[in-house]
Amino acid sequence: MCFIGLLILLQGLRIQLVEGEELMEKARMSSRIDTTEGERGNLYADNNKLLATSLPFFELRLDTEVAADTLFTKNVDSLATCLAKTFKEKTKDEYLKLLLDGRKEGKRYLLIKKDANYNEKELAKSFPIFNRGRYKGGFIIRQYDSRVHPFQPLAGRTIGYVRKNSKPVGIEGTYNKYLSGETVAQSMFRVNGEWVPMFDDVNMRVRNGMDVYTTINIDMQDKVQQYLMQAVLTHQATWGCAIVMEVETGAIKAISNLGLNASRKGHYRERYNYAVGYKSDPGSTFKLVSLLSLLEDGFIGDSTLVNLGEGVAYYHDHEIRDSWYYPGSVSVRKMMEMSSNVGISKLITKYYGAEPKRFIQNLQRMNISNRTGVDIMGEVLPTVKSPEDDDWSGITLPWMSMGHEVELTPLQMLTFVNAVGNDGRMMRPYLAKKIAKANQVEEIFEEEVLRAQICSKENAQVVRSIMEDIVKRGTAKKIALEGYRMGAKTGTAEIASGKKGYMENYQASIVGLYPIEQPKYSCIVVIHEPKEGGHYGGSVAGPVFQNIVVNCLASRVTKPALNNEQQEHFADHVPIEGKGFQEDYATIYDQLNVPNTSITTNEWITPIRGEDTILLKRVKAVDQQQIVPNVIGMGLRDAIYILENKGLRVRFTGRGKVKKQAPSFGARFKKGEIVALELG
Repeated sequence: MCFIGLLILLQGLRIQLVEGEELMEKARMSSRIDTTEGERGNLYADNNKLLATSLPFFELRLDTEVAADTLFTKNVDSLATCLAKTFKEKTKDEYLKLLLDGRKEGKRYLLIKKDANYNEKELAKSFPIFNRGRYKGGFIIRQYDSRVHPFQPLAGRTIGYVRKNSKPVGIEGTYNKYLSGETVAQSMFRVNGEWVPMFDDVNMRVRNGMDVYTTINIDMQDKVQQYLMQAVLTHQATWGCAIVMEVETGAIKAISNLGLNASRKGHYRERYNYAVGYKSDPGSTFKLVSLLSLLEDGFIGDSTLVNLGEGVAYYHDHEIRDSWYYPGSVSVRKMMEMSSNVGISKLITKYYGAEPKRFIQNLQRMNISNRTGVDIMGEVLPTVKSPEDDDWSGITLPWMSMGHEVELTPLQMLTFVNAVGNDGRMMRPYLAKKIAKANQVEEIFEEEVLRAQICSKENAQVVRSIMEDIVKRGTAKKIALEGYRMGAKTGTAEIASGKKGYMENYQASIVGLYPIEQPKYSCIVVIHEPKEGGHYGGSVAGPVFQNIVVNCLASRVTKPALNNEQQEHFADHVPIEGKGFQEDYATIYDQLNVPNTSITTNEWITPIRGEDTILLKRVKAVDQQQIVPNVIGMGLRDAIYILENKGLRVRFTGRGKVKKQAPSFGARFKKGEIVALELG
């Protein structure tokens, strides 16, 4: 016994002292420690609809050397049959050849299925050989998460992403520390050149990330992006953006950025967040800033007369010209309605020409020269010149007055106008409301005041009154609609091209408030380099603003309650065609003060007219098993939701509601089958 013990001791010393380095190197070559993360948290819209979530997917692999010969030989044919029937990626014979060749070649990490979902993974665990697990059957499962945007491409760039070897973007990047799950060590070993987890990572318990609830309203976002898309396509613009903000809080309710897709001619996508990261000359929308500065210093009132001459002014041999003018003198209010370059430049030069620093200090007090502090990455600093700068010249001040030689992002311009709508109180624009974990609130992001008062309440009201007149009879009169009191200022800016100066390229914009008498929402629309159908802010960006007001904002402003007689009369004329999600129909009818009564607990309904109310009746044709649902009469989003939940794939043509479907309702289907929808 002593002799045997001595041999063991000597062998241990030999391994440690003689072979130690070689064996350690082999160990390093055949094993390593990686990391794995818990599930990433979700992003939610303001009505708790998912904006982004992580879905688990699985790689199914097989260590072909683990199963005993008798087990493998007896069950390999049945396994091939199950794989072919379930995954349908290969025939039974092809799967059988894959398994037999893998066994013959001794493959320890044979790929069976990529991107398997949870149900497919669970079903595969019951297949022959696989049902013996990892250590008797060789069945290996590797889990990974894939980020999914249910409403893609809505607000894609604002939602953003976090990727390896790439700069974080949007809300995903800003709130990554909350959204990220816990990172833990994972042992890996090398098999046939591939790194394999030593333990199934699906069984590892790690802390998942927290959820972020945003201010985005998905219905408003959908419409804003739709109207912006129509505009950039119509005018063949380089890009366009639109933002809707809540006046009182600074909450961003919708933000869309559509840039021309270089790889697909004539197509647009969310490729860059222009609203936050692109600054340019704002053009005539900046005249609101100049106007407010003059009002605050008490130099003018809205009835002060300005001599426009013949619509031309000269500053050091540089010409400023109006597109249209009344010869002689007009009031400041009329000057703003006309968007007179000559008028605003004369006023700013007259009162600040001897003391330009005072004008710049007013801009700084209004926060024009600072970032808004919006809670997503990438906001650029505005360009606001100062008399001390080397490039300040004799024409800088008059050019600044009308929105040139100053650069702002669309969001920075909107934040200023939002403050005008808020009686001078400037709010920080924000996108995240709260952080929660398993429905337990962890942190709430309070509204933040950037400037308690950028102007007096009285002067803010004067500016709003002038903005309303600009819509009634000024450069924005094309968007005026009876029954909608809105205020706006249009902008048409020539785009500077480096040393070449201002070329024949334009940026059309409009910024405004609704309802103007007590603003609840502010909105800006910017169309960059329109090539078709004109280039003026009122005619290019104006229709987008009008559509947003009428179809997004007006329905959200509180209306006076209707009496019973009015309700019944109104309900008689409410269209009730179609089918859809019960909660959506109930919300619409409640907003319109239309009496409605649910007569089912089913989530899918069709409205029918009762004696004094609209009844929400169950749709039976969408919840029957193993047959194609009836989605005729539904909107596209609801139809896709129902069909894809059944395991069907959807192809569609046209716009509007579903008027035809193939296969038709009642047909039996197989998982993965395509349903063609015709909209009209």
